[in-house]
Amino acid sequence: MLYCSYLHRRLSLSLAYLHLHSIVAPCILKFMALKARKGKKMTETENFKRARDNETDDRYLGTGWVRFHHFDVVEKTEHNVRVEARKHDPLADGKKGQSYSGEWLFVDYNARDVYAPLRDEPDLFVKFASLADEDPGTRDGRYDMMLEWIKKYGVLGLMPAGNFGPDLRSDREESLFLFWYEVHRAARCMALYKAATGPSRLLKRSGVPGKTLAEKRQLAISILTDNVNHTLKRHCYPKLYYQVRKDNGETADVGLSWGFHSLLGAMYLQMAWRITSRRCEAPGCNNIIGFHKRSDAETCNKTCKERRRYHRNRAAAK
Repeated sequence: MLYCSYLHRRLSLSLAYLHLHSIVAPCILKFMALKARKGKKMTETENFKRARDNETDDRYLGTGWVRFHHFDVVEKTEHNVRVEARKHDPLADGKKGQSYSGEWLFVDYNARDVYAPLRDEPDLFVKFASLADEDPGTRDGRYDMMLEWIKKYGVLGLMPAGNFGPDLRSDREESLFLFWYEVHRAARCMALYKAATGPSRLLKRSGVPGKTLAEKRQLAISILTDNVNHTLKRHCYPKLYYQVRKDNGETADVGLSWGFHSLLGAMYLQMAWRITSRRCEAPGCNNIIGFHKRSDAETCNKTCKERRRYHRNRAAAK
């Protein structure tokens, strides 16, 4: 009798444990998923850098763009200001009778330096698009922000470079109206990308028309790709890299990448790499999976891996 009572208690405890486990286990998984969502989120700077490293090689990132110290206003209207980085003429400020070296005829003293935006500023598209959140809305306020930007990173290269060909863009001139038009277009592209690849709530708030989430997502992707393709076609070009060894004349390196006619083109290359690079497959996450991860990796970190497993288990249980 005592033995039967003992077995009954053991059986009751086992059943209670199984019942408790069936309740607690999903709660633990749900908590891990919630923790993953609320945990440290990867910044867009990190995502753009990962995307660049995934999609190209450092040896292809050396195309340069010029930055200048000073810009002069060459045209000013009620809604627009056009500026130009003019070549500095030392004779214009010199004293009468003072002699100068002929070097100034070939050296532009207004040029600050030449940098490689794809290598040195991997998240330049993010920085540019973020200006939309700080838009003061006035001509003078916008002018001050534009001037600070182009002194730091260079002009966008929207103006044609004289009679040197339809594809060449001026690295000296900038238009206030065109600059801010491109700021808001870039911000819209970022918003469309997040809506198309992020949680459904972002898609619902995006303002993209459509009866269903699938229709909204497809339209967001279509508008985004049209914008990126349009800019790549006008401002970028395929570039073949071919190197030969000096000692024996044999081919050392061959590769195909992209070059750009303008700084705007360089930034949209960054956006294109963000789109094409492999993304985390966990629900609600669009982080880039780094190139250091295994080739068959499907998530960006352990928490996303657990969240993906949780959602798969829930779907399988239905």
